[in-house]
Amino acid sequence: MRQLPAGPAVLLSAAKRGGRQQFPPAPRMHRAKEAMKVSDGSLLGDPGRTPLSKKEGVKWQRPRLTRQALMRCCLVKWILSSAAPQGSDSSDSELELSTVRHQPEGLDQLQAQTKFTKKELQSLYRGFKNECPTGLVDEDTFKLIYSQFFPQGDATTYAHFLFNAFDADGNGAIHFEDFVVGLSILLRGTVHEKLKWAFNLYDINKDGYITKEEMLAIMKSIYDMMGRHTYPILREDAPLEHVERFFQKMDRNQDGVVTIDEFLETCQKVLMLVSCRKLLTTLLQAQKWPFQPSRNMRLVQFQAPHLLGPHLGLESGNGGGVINLNTFDPTLPKTMMEFLEQGEATLSVARRALAAQLPVLPRSEVTFLAPVTRPDKVVCVGMNYVDHCKEQNVPVPKEPIIFSKFASSIVGPYDEVILPPESQEVDWEVELAVVIGKKGKRIKATDAMAHVAGFTVAHDVSARDWQMRRNGKQWLLGKTFDTFCPLGPALVTKDSIADPHNLKICCRVNGEVVQSSNTNQMVFKTEELIAWVSQFVTLYPGDVILTGTPPGVGVFRKPPVFLKKGDEVQCEIEELGIIINKVV
Repeated sequence: MRQLPAGPAVLLSAAKRGGRQQFPPAPRMHRAKEAMKVSDGSLLGDPGRTPLSKKEGVKWQRPRLTRQALMRCCLVKWILSSAAPQGSDSSDSELELSTVRHQPEGLDQLQAQTKFTKKELQSLYRGFKNECPTGLVDEDTFKLIYSQFFPQGDATTYAHFLFNAFDADGNGAIHFEDFVVGLSILLRGTVHEKLKWAFNLYDINKDGYITKEEMLAIMKSIYDMMGRHTYPILREDAPLEHVERFFQKMDRNQDGVVTIDEFLETCQKVLMLVSCRKLLTTLLQAQKWPFQPSRNMRLVQFQAPHLLGPHLGLESGNGGGVINLNTFDPTLPKTMMEFLEQGEATLSVARRALAAQLPVLPRSEVTFLAPVTRPDKVVCVGMNYVDHCKEQNVPVPKEPIIFSKFASSIVGPYDEVILPPESQEVDWEVELAVVIGKKGKRIKATDAMAHVAGFTVAHDVSARDWQMRRNGKQWLLGKTFDTFCPLGPALVTKDSIADPHNLKICCRVNGEVVQSSNTNQMVFKTEELIAWVSQFVTLYPGDVILTGTPPGVGVFRKPPVFLKKGDEVQCEIEELGIIINKVV
């Protein structure tokens, strides 16, 4: 019996190359030699096609064409279902064994190589040989068999990659020994063994490295296999989003390729194997759910006296109670940053929770945190409302005016704003905040919304003396005192908002309306801002962009008005909610 090649492990000794060509298609199967003495016939009953790679002297016989036969021939039955506990004997297996007992050569050696019992190997071999008398499965047959189990999509490409992963010696046909060894790893191997096998699947070129192109090819084939009539694979950019997210994590030294060491370390750290299995289950179940946008998806971070630490939840409508997402699925992360980093996999869980009838914690029993805490950056935009420019009697900017706040200034939607003793001119500013959901650099405006997770309300508290006169008139210090960036109450996903650029926006101080406008007054919309900012910096999931404030701020009133202790500021945006901060 042939031994499996050492695989990717033997390639670790090779030095990484500086560059690689695009991977070519995996080699087609080798055609049978004309000299082989075989009779005509094929597994699928096509008399015009001669079976491949037949052994000398083997008599070719037409097998029975049944669904069960097709499943057994490629062992898809055992791939798609959990293996029976080792040593268990079903009545079906006993019936098969009592009818025919095939004995593969080197059974003891094969048993030592796998985690199957002798009876299981005999049963597997019988199914293989009864329907594939040559002892081989060619690629075309493999594709036809595999495609039957994914009628809603196109499984051809993924079956091609999977076939090559099982075809250990690369001769264009799968031997029983190769298949059963691979099957043993997939069903009963350790996490390390399964990940090594997965690396071999993604390493299309078989050169010991995974490129982003290779990972994208595999991911596209999986999404194609699952079909385009089910969510979440409806969006064309979903495979690329998936790859961008995970390739960045895997390519630790940022040289454009992933080694097996990087692959194993990353996967084991984030338990990617478990996540991928859960994602696959979600995709398989998704065909039962018609596509619907995530209407009223309001993600929150919160605390409660009976819970340890922060949790993720769903606000049950604007001003409603909270559904605990971590109770619905304990494997979900407990911070919004991690939630956003995992992308569509976690959002799909939140959608299911939204559709389910789940208990709601009363609003009075929870403490709302900022929907995003400790982002990589908080980007701010100055003079981005036409009516705010008119208020100051300044021209409308031709390019966005960008500044920043430190992430340490972020507080919750109902937290107190602390007046710093260093400033006597603290002012209010209500703003629409954009939360980034996908990493990107040099993003085109036409692609920008694909990088947005959603929107929330922001209060850009500002110390005007430090912004306009102190610190060399640099804005940073005047904008970034502690508690100067209340956010909330929820991150409302982008598909839950009819039009983020046509929302009423207002601010009230002690009940009096001081700012009232509409986001349609923004000079530079969300797409333009993302395109502009991403020229200079990479945007990461969780990054917050404050898009500017409308007219009515205190500094431009006559006389100027500033916040004092005891004041209450309410910032409200249509469809997003209201945040209320007391000044202390």
